[in-house]
Amino acid sequence: MQARLITNRCSKMLRGGFGRHLMVGLVCLVGPVFFLGTLRGFAAEDSAPRQVATLQGDGQRSAGTPSAKSEDSNSSPLARGELPYYQLTLTTGATVVALLLNPGETPRENFWVRLEEGVEVVIPRKIVVAHTPVRQEKVEYERLWPTVPDTVEGQWELAQWCRDRTLLAEREKHLRRILQLDPDHAEARRLLGYVSRDGQWTSREEMMRADGFVLYGGRWMLPQAVRLLEQERKIKAAQGEWKQKINRWQGWLESNREALARENIRQINDPFAVDALVDALKSEKRDWVRLLFVEALARIGTARAEQALAYWALADPSEEVRLTCLDYLKKRHSPAVVDYFIGKLRSSDNTEVNRAAVALRELGDPSAIGPLIEALVTTHKIKISSGNPGQITTSFGTGGVGMSVGGGPVVVTQAFQNRQVLDALVALSGGTNFGFDQSRWRAWYANQRRAEMVLNPRRD
Repeated sequence: MQARLITNRCSKMLRGGFGRHLMVGLVCLVGPVFFLGTLRGFAAEDSAPRQVATLQGDGQRSAGTPSAKSEDSNSSPLARGELPYYQLTLTTGATVVALLLNPGETPRENFWVRLEEGVEVVIPRKIVVAHTPVRQEKVEYERLWPTVPDTVEGQWELAQWCRDRTLLAEREKHLRRILQLDPDHAEARRLLGYVSRDGQWTSREEMMRADGFVLYGGRWMLPQAVRLLEQERKIKAAQGEWKQKINRWQGWLESNREALARENIRQINDPFAVDALVDALKSEKRDWVRLLFVEALARIGTARAEQALAYWALADPSEEVRLTCLDYLKKRHSPAVVDYFIGKLRSSDNTEVNRAAVALRELGDPSAIGPLIEALVTTHKIKISSGNPGQITTSFGTGGVGMSVGGGPVVVTQAFQNRQVLDALVALSGGTNFGFDQSRWRAWYANQRRAEMVLNPRRD
């Protein structure tokens, strides 16, 4: 009964705004809440030490000045006028927006707040479930908008006020109210994204949909582009799942789950697993494990898988792994793979040149004969140790010469006779062997081409 009487007295004083919501919401929903102190003590113009109302959920009465932990010094936000507004959500579900007078209290025990009417209330921390900062402009807007005339001019002025304070949602609300009052208000239409088409106002969304576009990820796109993006998204998701699986199985090897890991890897035949297998090959140090991944690529058998096998046929440090890749590639008869190895005959790495020749010999494609002839002797830059520091050194080598100042490595351009290239030529030519004499090889190859043209004349 006493709480109800105090509530009635305070409600008369706190008319409208957040104060009324606080009184009604808290006193009716929290339970026995007591406001101690005189009404005069709440008034902002009272010169006596301020008495604040204390809200409690346990029936305990309290009153007096704010806690000593409140910021009441000259250096506090209160003294500087830098206080924030907060929205407090209470255990009852009620909310109140007010100026927080003790923002720096640590640890927080109470929320000392000032309502719009100037009334100050202390709310115990235990009955506040959330407190969220509120922009001061938002508070000013809530105070201002009920006073604005519901006319085109009044709503336009308020929309501009919201624009200047980046209250975009509120601005849109008042622009739409303008259209309710004046459907042909051109500037409001424009700001809301409308365009005039054939004498009719239409929104950008309606226009884009009429033109066949769909909204996808916040962008207007053609349905075909959306389908491509969706397909790409699904591919990336599937590739990501395979990466996780293969990494997990890779970690099981040489553990008590090795048998299961081997079996899982041997079951891989999904084209979306190719990238994950390539990544695993890059990181794996054990030859026998890389062989498992090579076998999986061979089972998949797509063009992307063949490209991966061709790469590792040259790049893998293990000869067994390289030859295993070639064994699988020989069964494919892929012109693209042959072209890949032919291109590697021009590599700046002499080792790669010879490994490409081995691959071409294994594949047995006669189209590689001409490029192999040109790769019989290749030149490459190599580094050799230099002489004394500061000494200019000229280095001579087989087919090359280099010069540098002593104290650093000497870069020498050197010609190499590539034995693996010659072996591939002998194999593909049916046993013909001119050694490293490129001139004789070129003449022989030209005769072979002319003979083929005679036997198989081109028909137009």
